[in-house]
Amino acid sequence: MVLNIVFLIFAFVILFWQISLIVAIIGGAPTVYSKEKVIIKAFESVDLKNGQLVADLGCGNAWSLIIASRKFGAKGIGIEISPFYYFLAKINVLLHGETKNIKIKFGNFRKREADIKDADVIYLYLFDKIVGKIEPWIFKSAKAHSKIISLGFPFKNHQATVIKTRPPIYIYCKRGYRFVKYPLPTF
Repeated sequence: MVLNIVFLIFAFVILFWQISLIVAIIGGAPTVYSKEKVIIKAFESVDLKNGQLVADLGCGNAWSLIIASRKFGAKGIGIEISPFYYFLAKINVLLHGETKNIKIKFGNFRKREADIKDADVIYLYLFDKIVGKIEPWIFKSAKAHSKIISLGFPFKNHQATVIKTRPPIYIYCKRGYRFVKYPLPTF
């Protein structure tokens, strides 16, 4: 009897995970993770500071936000469309004691412009097709003096500062109402 209940719970979790993956794939952005050292390098490159707000579009398990909070003292907001990864992100933030600094929202980030309009840094690791689709929206939505970090894939119509890592880090910096190439800090 107990074994049957354990099996049913396990089967439900697997089914929920698979359905969530399908939702993310249909949405165009399955969850892809980056190495911690690449995330840290990206945040160092934009000179992320204590108290700044990082918005992670498609936050997955929220690890980038946890790093931003723990290593840099930043606040974070993650937006996730996959129900499984939304709950995983919420659990990760709770288990790492970051609920005061990080908020996780469920849904399509393109419909959550209000959640990112105050972000100092917008962080994303999305496939090329999605990066192309959101380019006009994200550059219009970003506040003045914000920085956008795109891992892996550049925006086609804006000039980036490129950091050669695996995956490459593309950095965009908004000055007033236009984007300029971001000067890299010296390490």
